[in-house]
Amino acid sequence: MDKPLFTAPHICLTALDAEADAKPLAVWTQDSRFISCAEEMEPVRPLSETQAKKILEEILEESDDKRTTFWFGIHTLDKEELLGIIALIWIDWGNGAASMDLMMKDLDEYSQPSTQEALALLQNYVFHEIHMHRLSISLPAYNKGLAKTLASLGFVKEVSRRKAVYRFGTRWDVLHYGILAHEWKDLQ
Repeated sequence: MDKPLFTAPHICLTALDAEADAKPLAVWTQDSRFISCAEEMEPVRPLSETQAKKILEEILEESDDKRTTFWFGIHTLDKEELLGIIALIWIDWGNGAASMDLMMKDLDEYSQPSTQEALALLQNYVFHEIHMHRLSISLPAYNKGLAKTLASLGFVKEVSRRKAVYRFGTRWDVLHYGILAHEWKDLQ
């Protein structure tokens, strides 16, 4: 039986909208709890709505041009609140491999059902819809909520890059997790 591609019990994945999603993204960056929990090498900084819109426009334009990235907004079912952004940031069509990135509105959100549902929807999309062989993600070791969620969805820690990220006055390892299509299918 086919699963819904973009809808889960509590959230839905939507197309990113540079106009509509710029305001919540800018608000997140004004909050000290907002930390980009991916392998972000640029410093976190507050963004104006105009700056956030420009960044989203650039992301969407590159996605349309190259077709090697897909970006989704993570919204509540009523589409009133943007909870996060999830993306396939690199797709290697020839080898069937994809890397993803995830940005939630704050660090606590990574432990919520919304994150698990968004990741599960993206797994289904990657393995069932676009037929990839492998899906991976990188995250700093301090994001324990995301690491736990990834493990619950069958991801395996594959690599640890020692002390690769500096946040909160500390150097942290960057952890690389991955899952293969047959591992995902076995869990279904």
